[in-house]
Amino acid sequence: MKQRTTSALTVGGMALNQPIVRKKAVSELVVQRVLDLIKDGQLIAGEKLPSERDLAGILDVSRPTVREALRALSILGVLEIRHGGGVFVTSLEAGELLNPLDFFVSLNPQNMFELFDARIEYEPMIAAIVATRISNEDLTHLQELLDAQLADPDDANTFHDTDVEFHKTLLDASGNVFLSRVGKMLQFLGDQGRRVLQKENQVRRQSIADHQAIMAALHARDAQAAEKAMRQHMINVRNALKEATGA
Repeated sequence: MKQRTTSALTVGGMALNQPIVRKKAVSELVVQRVLDLIKDGQLIAGEKLPSERDLAGILDVSRPTVREALRALSILGVLEIRHGGGVFVTSLEAGELLNPLDFFVSLNPQNMFELFDARIEYEPMIAAIVATRISNEDLTHLQELLDAQLADPDDANTFHDTDVEFHKTLLDASGNVFLSRVGKMLQFLGDQGRRVLQKENQVRRQSIADHQAIMAALHARDAQAAEKAMRQHMINVRNALKEATGA
Protein backbone atom coordinates (compact mmCIF):
# COMPACT_ATOMS: atom_id res chain seq x y z
CA MET A 1 0.00 0.00 0.00
CA LYS A 2 1.36 3.42 -0.96
CA GLN A 3 2.00 5.63 2.05
CA ARG A 4 0.48 9.10 1.93
CA THR A 5 2.44 12.21 2.87
CA THR A 6 1.90 13.51 6.40
CA SER A 7 0.55 16.79 5.05
CA ALA A 8 -2.36 14.85 3.49
CA LEU A 9 -3.52 13.55 6.88
CA THR A 10 -6.00 15.99 8.41
CA VAL A 11 -8.83 15.67 10.91
CA GLY A 12 -11.06 18.45 12.18
CA GLY A 13 -8.87 20.91 10.32
CA MET A 14 -5.77 19.56 12.12
CA ALA A 15 -2.94 17.84 10.27
CA LEU A 16 -0.71 15.14 11.68
CA ASN A 17 2.24 17.48 11.26
CA GLN A 18 0.64 20.26 13.32
CA PRO A 19 2.83 20.53 16.47
CA ILE A 20 1.48 19.06 19.68
CA VAL A 21 0.14 21.65 22.16
CA ARG A 22 1.20 20.58 25.65
CA LYS A 23 -1.95 20.86 27.78
CA LYS A 24 -1.90 17.21 28.89
CA ALA A 25 0.81 14.60 29.21
CA VAL A 26 2.51 14.76 25.82
CA SER A 27 2.25 11.03 25.17
CA GLU A 28 -1.55 11.25 25.70
CA LEU A 29 -1.73 13.98 23.08
CA VAL A 30 0.24 11.89 20.60
CA VAL A 31 -2.11 8.96 21.27
CA GLN A 32 -5.13 11.18 20.74
CA ARG A 33 -3.74 12.65 17.51
CA VAL A 34 -3.28 9.20 15.99
CA LEU A 35 -6.69 8.05 17.26
CA ASP A 36 -8.41 11.07 15.73
CA LEU A 37 -6.84 10.31 12.36
CA ILE A 38 -8.01 6.70 12.55
CA LYS A 39 -11.52 7.62 13.69
CA ASP A 40 -11.79 10.10 10.84
CA GLY A 41 -10.62 7.53 8.31
CA GLN A 42 -7.45 9.44 7.46
CA LEU A 43 -5.38 6.48 8.62
CA ILE A 44 -6.84 3.19 7.42
CA ALA A 45 -6.33 -0.48 8.22
CA GLY A 46 -2.96 -1.74 7.03
CA GLU A 47 -1.48 1.71 6.53
CA LYS A 48 2.08 2.32 7.67
CA LEU A 49 2.86 5.26 9.95
CA PRO A 50 5.94 7.43 9.52
CA SER A 51 9.02 6.21 11.38
CA GLU A 52 9.47 6.91 15.08
CA ARG A 53 12.13 9.49 14.27
CA ASP A 54 9.96 11.18 11.64
CA LEU A 55 6.93 11.26 13.96
CA ALA A 56 9.02 12.87 16.70
CA GLY A 57 10.09 15.57 14.24
CA ILE A 58 6.61 16.04 12.79
CA LEU A 59 4.98 16.41 16.21
CA ASP A 60 7.90 18.25 17.81
CA VAL A 61 8.14 15.79 20.70
CA SER A 62 10.85 13.42 21.92
CA ARG A 63 11.34 9.95 20.50
CA PRO A 64 10.69 8.32 23.92
CA THR A 65 7.34 10.13 24.00
CA VAL A 66 6.47 8.79 20.55
CA ARG A 67 7.65 5.32 21.56
CA GLU A 68 5.43 5.38 24.67
CA ALA A 69 2.39 6.48 22.68
CA LEU A 70 2.93 3.86 19.97
CA ARG A 71 3.40 1.13 22.55
CA ALA A 72 0.15 2.17 24.28
CA LEU A 73 -1.74 2.02 20.99
CA SER A 74 -0.14 -1.32 20.23
CA ILE A 75 -1.20 -2.75 23.60
CA LEU A 76 -4.78 -1.73 22.85
CA GLY A 77 -4.58 -3.35 19.41
CA VAL A 78 -4.98 -0.10 17.48
CA LEU A 79 -1.49 -0.32 15.98
CA GLU A 80 0.76 -3.24 15.13
CA ILE A 81 4.50 -2.80 15.68
CA ARG A 82 6.47 -5.04 13.34
CA HIS A 83 10.06 -5.20 14.53
CA GLY A 84 12.24 -4.05 11.68
CA GLY A 85 9.18 -3.40 9.53
CA GLY A 86 7.53 -0.32 10.99
CA VAL A 87 4.22 0.54 12.63
CA PHE A 88 0.87 -0.19 10.96
CA VAL A 89 -2.77 0.52 11.67
CA THR A 90 -4.31 -2.76 12.76
CA SER A 91 -6.55 -4.68 10.40
CA LEU A 92 -9.09 -5.11 13.22
CA GLU A 93 -12.09 -2.81 13.46
CA ALA A 94 -10.60 0.40 14.83
CA GLY A 95 -13.89 1.74 16.20
CA GLU A 96 -14.32 -1.22 18.53
CA LEU A 97 -10.78 -0.88 19.80
CA LEU A 98 -10.84 2.85 20.54
CA ASN A 99 -13.56 2.84 23.20
CA PRO A 100 -11.16 2.12 26.13
CA LEU A 101 -9.40 5.41 25.43
CA ASP A 102 -12.53 7.35 26.35
CA PHE A 103 -12.16 5.94 29.87
CA PHE A 104 -8.40 6.42 29.89
CA VAL A 105 -8.58 10.17 29.52
CA SER A 106 -10.98 10.38 32.49
CA LEU A 107 -8.85 8.49 35.03
CA ASN A 108 -8.46 10.14 38.42
CA PRO A 109 -7.04 8.96 41.78
CA GLN A 110 -10.35 7.44 42.86
CA ASN A 111 -11.00 5.30 39.81
CA MET A 112 -7.30 4.44 39.68
CA PHE A 113 -7.90 2.51 42.92
CA GLU A 114 -10.96 0.91 41.33
CA LEU A 115 -8.79 -0.04 38.37
CA PHE A 116 -6.37 -1.87 40.67
CA ASP A 117 -9.31 -3.52 42.41
CA ALA A 118 -10.27 -4.88 38.99
CA ARG A 119 -6.74 -6.08 38.37
CA ILE A 120 -6.70 -7.80 41.78
CA GLU A 121 -9.58 -9.95 40.53
CA TYR A 122 -8.52 -10.32 36.91
CA GLU A 123 -4.78 -11.01 36.87
CA PRO A 124 -4.78 -13.82 39.46
CA MET A 125 -7.28 -15.64 37.23
CA ILE A 126 -4.91 -15.21 34.29
CA ALA A 127 -1.93 -16.40 36.34
CA ALA A 128 -3.80 -19.59 37.29
CA ILE A 129 -4.63 -20.29 33.65
CA VAL A 130 -1.08 -19.58 32.52
CA ALA A 131 0.42 -21.92 35.10
CA THR A 132 -1.27 -24.87 33.40
CA ARG A 133 -0.47 -24.00 29.80
CA ILE A 134 2.63 -21.77 29.63
CA SER A 135 5.22 -22.79 27.05
CA ASN A 136 8.86 -23.36 27.93
CA GLU A 137 9.73 -20.45 25.64
CA ASP A 138 7.47 -18.02 27.51
CA LEU A 139 8.70 -19.35 30.84
CA THR A 140 12.29 -18.71 29.79
CA HIS A 141 11.44 -15.20 28.62
CA LEU A 142 9.72 -14.37 31.91
CA GLN A 143 12.74 -15.63 33.84
CA GLU A 144 15.05 -13.47 31.73
CA LEU A 145 12.93 -10.42 32.52
CA LEU A 146 13.02 -11.22 36.23
CA ASP A 147 16.77 -11.79 36.08
CA ALA A 148 17.19 -8.32 34.53
CA GLN A 149 15.22 -6.82 37.43
CA LEU A 150 17.28 -8.70 40.00
CA ALA A 151 20.53 -7.62 38.32
CA ASP A 152 19.79 -3.90 38.73
CA PRO A 153 16.86 -3.19 41.08
CA ASP A 154 17.93 0.45 41.39
CA ASP A 155 17.25 1.19 37.71
CA ALA A 156 13.65 2.44 37.61
CA ASN A 157 13.52 2.66 33.80
CA THR A 158 14.71 -0.89 33.32
CA PHE A 159 12.26 -2.09 35.93
CA HIS A 160 9.35 -0.31 34.26
CA ASP A 161 10.12 -1.75 30.82
CA THR A 162 10.66 -5.28 32.10
CA ASP A 163 7.59 -5.04 34.36
CA VAL A 164 5.37 -4.08 31.41
CA GLU A 165 6.84 -6.91 29.34
CA PHE A 166 6.52 -9.38 32.23
CA HIS A 167 2.79 -8.84 32.62
CA LYS A 168 2.23 -8.62 28.84
CA THR A 169 3.96 -11.97 28.37
CA LEU A 170 1.82 -13.52 31.08
CA LEU A 171 -1.34 -12.30 29.38
CA ASP A 172 -0.28 -13.58 25.98
CA ALA A 173 0.68 -16.93 27.53
CA SER A 174 -2.98 -17.43 28.46
CA GLY A 175 -3.53 -18.41 24.84
CA ASN A 176 -6.80 -16.47 24.78
CA VAL A 177 -6.84 -13.32 22.67
CA PHE A 178 -9.84 -11.84 24.50
CA LEU A 179 -8.43 -12.38 27.98
CA SER A 180 -5.13 -10.96 26.80
CA ARG A 181 -6.69 -7.87 25.21
CA VAL A 182 -8.76 -6.96 28.28
CA GLY A 183 -5.78 -7.48 30.57
CA LYS A 184 -3.55 -5.28 28.40
CA MET A 185 -6.18 -2.55 28.44
CA LEU A 186 -6.25 -2.63 32.26
CA GLN A 187 -2.46 -2.54 32.40
CA PHE A 188 -2.22 0.36 30.00
CA LEU A 189 -4.81 2.37 31.92
CA GLY A 190 -2.82 1.90 35.13
CA ASP A 191 0.58 2.61 33.63
CA GLN A 192 0.88 6.24 34.75
CA GLY A 193 0.16 5.27 38.35
CA ARG A 194 2.72 2.49 38.16
CA ARG A 195 5.33 4.87 36.75
CA VAL A 196 5.03 7.08 39.82
CA LEU A 197 5.26 4.14 42.21
CA GLN A 198 8.19 2.51 40.44
CA LYS A 199 10.38 5.51 41.21
CA GLU A 200 10.34 4.33 44.81
CA ASN A 201 13.12 1.83 45.51
CA GLN A 202 11.15 -0.01 48.17
CA VAL A 203 8.17 -0.48 45.84
CA ARG A 204 10.40 -1.84 43.07
CA ARG A 205 12.07 -4.32 45.40
CA GLN A 206 8.72 -5.53 46.72
CA SER A 207 7.46 -6.02 43.17
CA ILE A 208 10.60 -7.95 42.25
CA ALA A 209 10.06 -10.22 45.26
CA ASP A 210 6.44 -10.65 44.12
CA HIS A 211 7.63 -11.59 40.64
CA GLN A 212 9.93 -14.20 42.16
CA ALA A 213 6.96 -15.79 43.96
CA ILE A 214 4.93 -15.77 40.74
CA MET A 215 7.79 -17.35 38.81
CA ALA A 216 8.27 -20.07 41.42
CA ALA A 217 4.61 -21.01 41.02
CA LEU A 218 4.83 -20.98 37.22
CA HIS A 219 7.96 -23.15 37.22
CA ALA A 220 6.08 -25.60 39.44
CA ARG A 221 3.01 -25.41 37.14
CA ASP A 222 1.01 -24.74 40.31
CA ALA A 223 -2.17 -22.85 39.36
CA GLN A 224 -3.30 -22.24 42.95
CA ALA A 225 0.09 -20.87 43.99
CA ALA A 226 0.29 -18.69 40.87
CA GLU A 227 -3.14 -17.23 41.58
CA LYS A 228 -2.24 -16.53 45.21
CA ALA A 229 1.12 -14.94 44.33
CA MET A 230 -0.40 -12.69 41.66
CA ARG A 231 -3.22 -11.61 43.96
CA GLN A 232 -0.72 -10.61 46.64
CA HIS A 233 1.32 -8.72 44.05
CA MET A 234 -1.70 -6.71 42.91
CA ILE A 235 -2.68 -6.00 46.53
CA ASN A 236 0.85 -4.80 47.29
CA VAL A 237 0.79 -2.43 44.31
CA ARG A 238 -2.63 -1.05 45.24
CA ASN A 239 -1.54 -0.52 48.85
CA ALA A 240 1.62 1.26 47.72
CA LEU A 241 -0.53 3.54 45.55
CA LYS A 242 -2.77 4.37 48.49
CA GLU A 243 0.23 5.12 50.69
CA ALA A 244 1.80 7.31 48.01
CA THR A 245 -1.36 9.35 47.52
CA GLY A 246 -2.41 9.44 51.16
CA ALA A 247 -5.87 8.16 50.20
